[in-house]
Amino acid sequence: MISTVSTSSSRLTLPASPDSAARARRYIRETATLDSMRHAEADLLVTELIVNAIQHSPDAEAITIELATNDRGLVITVSHLHPHPLEDPVEGVGYTLLRRLSPQWGHDHDGESLSVWFVVRTPGTSEIPSDLSDSDLFARIADDPSAYAEELVRRHRDLAESICNRYRGRGVDDDDLLQVANMALLKAILRYDPSIGDIRPYAAATISGEMKRLLRDKGWAVRVPRSLQERSQEVMRATTDLEQKIGRPPAIHEVAEHLDMREDEVAEAFVARKAYVSNSMDSALDQTGVTFLDRLEDEDIHLSNADERLTIESAIARLPEREQLILHLRFNEDLTQAEIADEVGVSQMHVSRLLAKALDELRSLIDS
Repeated sequence: MISTVSTSSSRLTLPASPDSAARARRYIRETATLDSMRHAEADLLVTELIVNAIQHSPDAEAITIELATNDRGLVITVSHLHPHPLEDPVEGVGYTLLRRLSPQWGHDHDGESLSVWFVVRTPGTSEIPSDLSDSDLFARIADDPSAYAEELVRRHRDLAESICNRYRGRGVDDDDLLQVANMALLKAILRYDPSIGDIRPYAAATISGEMKRLLRDKGWAVRVPRSLQERSQEVMRATTDLEQKIGRPPAIHEVAEHLDMREDEVAEAFVARKAYVSNSMDSALDQTGVTFLDRLEDEDIHLSNADERLTIESAIARLPEREQLILHLRFNEDLTQAEIADEVGVSQMHVSRLLAKALDELRSLIDS
């Protein structure tokens, strides 16, 4: 284990609840001086370790986050009550990510509490040849996870920023959006099977899913049902389109006719929109009528990947219904295997087997 004698250190104790992950990420961002890549790395690992603590240590009422610096970099420790030491740390995806991403990590037990620590590399500790291809970097991730995954994030950071721009102005701080986008990009890189091909379509889908999930959870000042959120957004887009066509704000019955909805459904969507704290990206920024979307780059990621998406969607449609559902919950809703098990009504291990089977069948269908 590395020495944790530090030149500076700080500590934060949080309740053992899912909301604490966001508070821990903000604490690290405000306390530690790291670049955006290393913040994303720290955020991802701390989040997964807190989830592990909640799922596998039911007696833990509090979780402590400690930051310390030494000659290796920033040492982040997550501690909580745990009945016994970890002989083989296999519980939860957090340890898998630690093995793949952290240059150094470990765990200790003092008889009552478990402490899991990892080191965040300081900038400039390794040089990656610029002529290496993405496939070369993926092949070398096992040798130095932090360095080579970081280089992949750096190469594809423009994708995260581009998708992030599409969701600005929806009630979530811009820095939070970018941080979540970078975390999603890193998560996509660590999960990706490079034998499939280009990382960007998969990363784009992962980042977009995280953005939608963030806005669904944080973008509304007053929580309303998800179906009503989606209908409200659809009504707002239709209202903008109709206003441009007829030169005036459309009446409720005109919007209802345009969308083939009942008038009361449209009226309810207008009321629900008042719970949203920011302007729609489809609304005009000024008197010229220019919108947020007008100022984004010309390339539409969803259109550029249309062929791939159609191929994948066609292949998924040929899978059994339960496997389709599991794929949807895992990759569209971004649920964990444990959450999927609760949703489907089977064990987590069975979900893992079904997911692996579905992915194998999907690859075979796509190849054929």
